[in-house]
Amino acid sequence: MLKKMVAFVARHAGKERSIKVRILSLVLGIFAFFIVAPIVLGMGGHFIAKHVNLAIPRIVEVPTGIAGICVGLFFLLWAVSAFWFIGKGTPVPFASPTRLVTCGPFKYTRNPIKLGAILFYFGVGTICDQIATGLIMLTIGAILGTIYHKTIEEKELRLRFGHEYEQYRERTSFFIPWPPKNKNVA
Repeated sequence: MLKKMVAFVARHAGKERSIKVRILSLVLGIFAFFIVAPIVLGMGGHFIAKHVNLAIPRIVEVPTGIAGICVGLFFLLWAVSAFWFIGKGTPVPFASPTRLVTCGPFKYTRNPIKLGAILFYFGVGTICDQIATGLIMLTIGAILGTIYHKTIEEKELRLRFGHEYEQYRERTSFFIPWPPKNKNVA
């Protein structure tokens, strides 16, 4: 089943798409990750947070949530613009970049979109409910994103980009932004 999913994504990913298709893909991605995902994660986070007692004053929670949203949007916009302008694609697999993007935020982490998204979810959950909800949304988003990246996306990228992706994978952090490892140093 997993191999079929990877093969399906690989068959449809990385193809030249018209500007209309790329824009439609972006709109659908925005709807999914900025409306549907925060609502679903927020409901789950609120349910779980009812059983957690974190006594953080709102005067601390609100600026923390705003910071999460701002930093998250920074990473998201930086990564999406790199995909759009350099890779000629979008984060949506159907209209994904036609070439491997390894610059911009992708120089420091292979998953800046996931990083931006979970920081955004943390901020939204914190502002709309409480910091416990934000932390739960961040955690669930990170777990689900990691499962997707490890089981589908990395395999699909290996199929499409082969050795180039393997070299990139070896020198670049999976999630936490770090300077790239220099593999040429003895």
